[in-house]
Amino acid sequence: MTEKAIQPTPQNSKWIMASYQTFQFFSQFITGPFGLFTFFFYEAEIGLNVGLVALAFIIFSVWNAINDPLIGYILERIHMPWERKLGRRFPWILFGAIPWLFSYLAVFLVPLEWDPVDDQWLVFLWLLIMICLYDTLFTLWNINAVAIYPDKFTTLEERRTCTGIGTIIGMAGIVAGSIFAPLFITTGVPESYRYSAWLSVAVAMCLFVLMIPGTWENKVMRKRYEEQKQLAEKSEMENFFSIARQSITDRRFMTKVIFFFGYQCAVAFLSASAPYMVTFVIQEQASALSILMALMLVGAFVSVPLWNFFAQKMNNNKKISIYAGFAMVITFLPIFFANSFIFFIIALFLFGIGLGGQWYVDPPAMADVIDDLSVRTGKRQPAIYYGINAFFIRLSTVAQALVFAVIHNLTGFVEGVSSYSELVAVSPTPELALLGIRMHAALIPAFIVLVTIFIFWKWYDITPELVQENKRKLKEMGLDL
Repeated sequence: MTEKAIQPTPQNSKWIMASYQTFQFFSQFITGPFGLFTFFFYEAEIGLNVGLVALAFIIFSVWNAINDPLIGYILERIHMPWERKLGRRFPWILFGAIPWLFSYLAVFLVPLEWDPVDDQWLVFLWLLIMICLYDTLFTLWNINAVAIYPDKFTTLEERRTCTGIGTIIGMAGIVAGSIFAPLFITTGVPESYRYSAWLSVAVAMCLFVLMIPGTWENKVMRKRYEEQKQLAEKSEMENFFSIARQSITDRRFMTKVIFFFGYQCAVAFLSASAPYMVTFVIQEQASALSILMALMLVGAFVSVPLWNFFAQKMNNNKKISIYAGFAMVITFLPIFFANSFIFFIIALFLFGIGLGGQWYVDPPAMADVIDDLSVRTGKRQPAIYYGINAFFIRLSTVAQALVFAVIHNLTGFVEGVSSYSELVAVSPTPELALLGIRMHAALIPAFIVLVTIFIFWKWYDITPELVQENKRKLKEMGLDL
């Protein structure tokens, strides 16, 4: 087969681009409330021992880290009979996305008649199985949706336009997921979580319909897939592990991964802590999270132009990364002292400024690392590096689960309490329990971010001059995009 045999995909309209990028809204609309409520639901509402909740999330996190490359590897090597008529990716999106929605619902359908003490292993197994199923189905459809992008949008102009549209849609999904689901939850009423999940699934089904035109593979794409079946290299499996070993021993790559790990820990800790802060510290209903999360995201949005100004002025991704990291550390502190709804709103708005900095700076900083690796290895393989990056980032949930279990056991937080008055009545040390919540909401993640900032500052040595030199070399090597 010659290169001429592979024809470029025709230009796609902005409507098709928006339809395709709806998958990001679809994803964020469900993953947001999953991260907010699952841990809290099983510990505070159901009453499962926090150690068992943490164990389930640790197993889930390890599986989360390995199933992306595993499922991706399998899907790249199997070919199904429907590919000629339905496409290679879209059927997997269909088979994964719809069941994924109902696996999210199933997380909250644990039988309420099960006693969290006498039947604790049944509750634990339900949690573990459902969240692992949730993650497996998410991986199945999501990696196929992402993989369509370079095949469907083949020109640089199309990709830039599509990415710009996707950024707006993805952020809108984060906002919508953070606002919608909490509106229908009543703290202390486990059934309300089911009601909220049902409504989220119903809305997401409509979003999936909007995804179909954008994720549908046209005739040209299907023909190209048929022509490319013979191009798979038998040594690819060995190459993947070789690249993985090379990556985890690469100082520049790993310092960037560690830095981003700190940011991911910050987000994971704060998201999982938010229901505890709202319920026990500022003593509001879960629906208050809609306003709180919205204001945090508003802070992130309005700060992006500011971060863009500084980035353009400094032209140094390392410096702007460090400044964004310090902004996140500093804006964690008001969260620790929040003692009222208004105070918490202001604290989260300020935190959004640091969050916006991380949103802004991570893609170009990671691109610098990928360019550097491409120059030094002579190969441009960003998907593999991003996959390895995701492997480590997903382990941030392990840190969150472990810290919650340790803090709650040490400070006297009691499982099965869903209000401040209940906590005061049953905890031997209620004030210490509240301090523990403040610590895992703010101080501990701030410390983690501070440590990763130091590592990044000390050992990350990609300078603006090296960035420009790498771009020149990539052009000479024919590896520039």
